[in-house]
Amino acid sequence: RKLRNTFRFLLGNLAGFDPARDRVAPADLLPLDRYMLARTRDLAEKILGWYDAFEFHRVYQAVNEFAIVDLSAFYLDVLKDRMYTFAPTSLERRSAQTVLWQITEALVRLVAPILSFTADEIWEYLPAVEGREVSVHLALFPKPQDVYSDDPAPVLDEWTSLFEFREGAMRILEEER
Repeated sequence: RKLRNTFRFLLGNLAGFDPARDRVAPADLLPLDRYMLARTRDLAEKILGWYDAFEFHRVYQAVNEFAIVDLSAFYLDVLKDRMYTFAPTSLERRSAQTVLWQITEALVRLVAPILSFTADEIWEYLPAVEGREVSVHLALFPKPQDVYSDDPAPVLDEWTSLFEFREGAMRILEEER
C-alpha cells in the first residue's frame, strides 16, 4: 500500500509535465535532485543483480525501503515546498519533475515482474516520450547509466557525509531539549 501511495504522489506531481518539452538537462539539475538520481541508479544496479540471481524477495524489500525511507520520508517531503510554491515553469520545479519522472520511469520497469497490475496502471498515467513501448511489460529494464550517467559514488559519498553531520547535529539538539 505504501509503495502504491508513493507512486500516486509521484504521478500527481507530474501533472502537466511533458518530458520532451520540460525535461531539464542533467548538468542543470539541482544537487538534491542529482543525489536522488544517483540513489536510484545504485538501487537499479542492485535490483538487476538480484533479478539475475532470482532473489525476488530482495527486490521487493529494497524497492519498499527506497519508497519509504529515501522517497517518502526524505526526498518527497523536502520536495513539497518546491513543488507547491515555485512557478510551474521554474528551473527548480522542472528539475524536480524531471527527476520524479526519471525515478518513476525506472521504478515502474523494475517492479513490473513482481507487481504487474500496479505497474500497468502506473505506466498508463506516466508521461510518455516518443518511441516508448505501449506496455511496461514490453519495456526493458532501465540501464543504470540511463538513470544517472555519471559515477554515482562521489555524489553518494558527499551526501552520506552530510547525513552523518545532520544526524550528529540532531542528536545534540535532542539532548539540549
